[in-house]
Amino acid sequence: MKILFLQKRLLFPPNTGGKIRTLNVVRHLAEWHDLTYVCNLLPEEQRFLPEMRSLGVELKTVGWTEASRRSFQFLWFALRNLLFSPLPLNVQKDQDSRLRSLVQDEVESGQYDLLICDFVQTAGNCIGLKIPKLLFQHNVEAEIFERLADRGGPLWRLYLSMQAGRMRQFEGAAGKDFNGVVAVSERDKMRFETEYSWRHVRLIDTAVDTNYFQPPPDASPRAGVVFVGSMDWPPNVDGVLSFISGSWQRIRADRPDVSLTIVGRNPPASLLHHQGRDGIRITGTVDDIRPYLSASAVAVVPLHSGGGTRLKIFESMAMGCPVVSTELGAEGLPLQDGEHLLIRDGDQPFADAVLNVLADPDCARRLARSALALVQTKYSSMAVARQFEQHCREAIADSTLNQPGNRVESGSLDPTATEM
Repeated sequence: MKILFLQKRLLFPPNTGGKIRTLNVVRHLAEWHDLTYVCNLLPEEQRFLPEMRSLGVELKTVGWTEASRRSFQFLWFALRNLLFSPLPLNVQKDQDSRLRSLVQDEVESGQYDLLICDFVQTAGNCIGLKIPKLLFQHNVEAEIFERLADRGGPLWRLYLSMQAGRMRQFEGAAGKDFNGVVAVSERDKMRFETEYSWRHVRLIDTAVDTNYFQPPPDASPRAGVVFVGSMDWPPNVDGVLSFISGSWQRIRADRPDVSLTIVGRNPPASLLHHQGRDGIRITGTVDDIRPYLSASAVAVVPLHSGGGTRLKIFESMAMGCPVVSTELGAEGLPLQDGEHLLIRDGDQPFADAVLNVLADPDCARRLARSALALVQTKYSSMAVARQFEQHCREAIADSTLNQPGNRVESGSLDPTATEM
């Protein structure tokens, strides 16, 4: 196959769940097929171009600058979006007429068998183009807004509820422009089918690169608690702050010697406020998360909002680090409470589970071994990439959605709406 792969960003550094999941697929597709990767390029991303090309892709980029979320430019853009646009903010922000023109030129060259669009937020850059298309949908995006709205103040809830409504409308319509949609969990697949009446949803498992993530060869002592995740993603920030104010205080009351390390890019001021307090260490961006996982006695996933599946859980398991998660944190993963990890909701039950792993080496070893065996045998990146490859072939073969009246016209979703 000759594939045109559309994303908003490079995949390096792989410091978000979405980048990691996509990288696990692209790495193998580029080995097996002819893949051209098209995206915007921030000035600070220039240094990652050699790593992208090392994947074996043909790389085509369009320059892009992005305003800080604290800048007047971004706030003015957000206000105009709120008052005048039918699109959710994160969709309008990712539209670029120059990127769309490049994609259109590539499609019209007639050399590609398939276009893959990574994330629905990017879809405005390819909606309406006449080529077999596959949407890689890592989350039910409207649901993320809905869950965050449930945990905010009145004005925040109102704003996020409006964004959720816009996203529900955009997401539901955009998916119908594709010959197939790839979901990352059975639950997401069911939501897409129930809420959007999509009948072309296909499923892949969550993957982990088991060649990269491996338990350390020695049996060095493990100590402390770790959280790994992008700290500029609101569900992660919400979950960690809730954990610090709730479960962590209970853990420290019982084990004042235990430390908490929070690993992830761009921690906000609300989180940095806790640096150095109550045994908390905040690293910010790191080049490699593996040393933090291999040194920790337990990884926590205390999420109360978000969507998709948590790659951080499989990565922790592949490093031999026991996991304690909320039910929502482990949502969508084929894991059994008490066998592969501990799943607890509520501040005290969550704290008790962490304390149990810290205090009981046999429990920690049992969980770690069972989880490691699962990810190594069933969820390697190559196996999941083969699932994705099959869905690519099915999208090409499927002509149902190419019939008149089933496609969404590009104008109906404003793909060239005002850009930042």
